[in-house]
Amino acid sequence: MSFPYYHKTIDWNKLVSEYEPPQEFVEGTWKWSRDRIEYTQLQRLKETLNKGSEIPFYQILWEKHGFSPEDVQSLDDMYKIPIYTIEDIRDSIERKPPFGDYQKYHFSDGTHTPLRFFTSGGTTGTPRPTIYSQWDREVGAILSARTFYLQGIKPGDAVINAWSYSTHNAAWIMDHALWHWLGCTPITTGTGNVTPTEKQVEFAKTFGASAIIATSDYLLHIAETAKKMGYDPKTDFNLRTLSAFGNTAPVEEAFGIPVYDSYAFHEVQYVAAECPAKQGLHIFEDSFIVEVVDFETGKPLPPGHRGNIVVTALYKTGTQQIRYNIQDISALYEMVPCACGSLHKRMEYFQGRSDTMVKLRGINVWPEACGKIVSEDSRTNGEYYCYVEKVIQDGKPAKDEMTILVEKRSVDQHDESLKQDLEEILKRKIGVKIHVQIVDTDSLKELTGHGHRAKLKRFEDRRKEGMGV
Repeated sequence: MSFPYYHKTIDWNKLVSEYEPPQEFVEGTWKWSRDRIEYTQLQRLKETLNKGSEIPFYQILWEKHGFSPEDVQSLDDMYKIPIYTIEDIRDSIERKPPFGDYQKYHFSDGTHTPLRFFTSGGTTGTPRPTIYSQWDREVGAILSARTFYLQGIKPGDAVINAWSYSTHNAAWIMDHALWHWLGCTPITTGTGNVTPTEKQVEFAKTFGASAIIATSDYLLHIAETAKKMGYDPKTDFNLRTLSAFGNTAPVEEAFGIPVYDSYAFHEVQYVAAECPAKQGLHIFEDSFIVEVVDFETGKPLPPGHRGNIVVTALYKTGTQQIRYNIQDISALYEMVPCACGSLHKRMEYFQGRSDTMVKLRGINVWPEACGKIVSEDSRTNGEYYCYVEKVIQDGKPAKDEMTILVEKRSVDQHDESLKQDLEEILKRKIGVKIHVQIVDTDSLKELTGHGHRAKLKRFEDRRKEGMGV
């Protein structure tokens, strides 16, 4: 029996030539012209379509829509490729449980190539399994390392990784990136469920960590915890930069140092990252084609228009993501050079998920938008949880109502005045009544999964029969 030793089963020179590590990327691919970016994308797209044509999931999808890889002769033909969503993935798993027919590799392929297995967080349903090839893991780690490098994390830094080391990919690919591709030492705390937040604060202080990578929500919790322990997050630590997901403004205010956003998801890892110019998220265009499409029609939208993000990964050898409508909301920016000098396209910061959108009295309402509004009030600590339910009043037909639970910052805070103020500003900014319920600090942890989920749950649909408040 031969063993697929890790150092022998991949062409490392080919890997770093095609997908440059952080320093080479900043000096090379980062400065490519649009012609070179688009030429590379087209070549890699054609290779990706050929790989997809060997996978049953795409064979079924493409036959249903009468599509053939030969239909794509230029990037302008992208729209001809059928889009799919998480519902198609669920159908695939039901068709061929437990992995679905969208996987290229299975565990038995581990005899000739090292594989990893992770699942999505399951915030919008049953977790999705993904088997990653060695090549896909290494490129994913390089993309992660590029993100951290752009955001000020350098070789020699000690970095607290406060993501959840679990069945989810996120913490592991970040760990891989820091260690293998950036010369950093990861301090593997995981979330507060694994290492209490107080202990993470002591680790940051004692070992002089230069950076923390975590969600914006958890970084704020770390800052609050540090204050309760008698530390000033702005002056009592050696922190130089923070890499986050989500609203970075309150985190910057809490720590007094740069905090950077990015965009990634389970199957493809880091897609886009914020650079020091802070003018949107740069898409790694040597590895992805990103489109934004209309919520209803699925047709591509021009820059400046919000819709669903559709991602085509160009680097993968195992599972393929070809025009995957991830149902995250964003918009593309106009194609102008960033202040940093790069010509890689930029996208707007994550704006929520379209599949959690609720229509109230004809108005589209996103829980994340409500959460952002309430978190701007300094009397709250930024923690929230939304639910929608059917309400019958005075014998009238049932109508949908949304309630947002909001944690107050202090026990001394007057609940009724805060509730009235938040309901008023929500009505003014959203355009429809949103009910507010003020709750105590830390009381939403069980609902949101704060401290143990990689991605917090912020919304629940209680409109189904028997799912009352």
